[in-house]
Amino acid sequence: MGGPWGQEQIDAAREVKFSAVLDFLGAYYKVDADYEPLEPGRKSRRVHVSYGGRDFRFVVTDEKFVNELLPPEAANRGGGGAIDFARHVTGLGFVPAVKVCLDALTARQER
Repeated sequence: MGGPWGQEQIDAAREVKFSAVLDFLGAYYKVDADYEPLEPGRKSRRVHVSYGGRDFRFVVTDEKFVNELLPPEAANRGGGGAIDFARHVTGLGFVPAVKVCLDALTARQER
């Protein structure tokens, strides 16, 4: 894995769309069309994800996410930005997760 990166690249990695990360990883995901956020103005979405033999149910609001399948008191139940998201889905550390996000960004731009 490459790294370390400058702050500009890390910031760019954080801003990668979650869907780009999931596409790059080859994860299955589906937006729950029936989900209605408690606060409609927040524009939250529920996304079901399957990756690496694990299932997730995320509520995503802008760059923040929460895995609803984990108990509310669980550590690392959610986070903010694509690096945290990639770490949560894959179990990778920070440096490999940054690489995943940057590679996902490159792959999305090449499409």
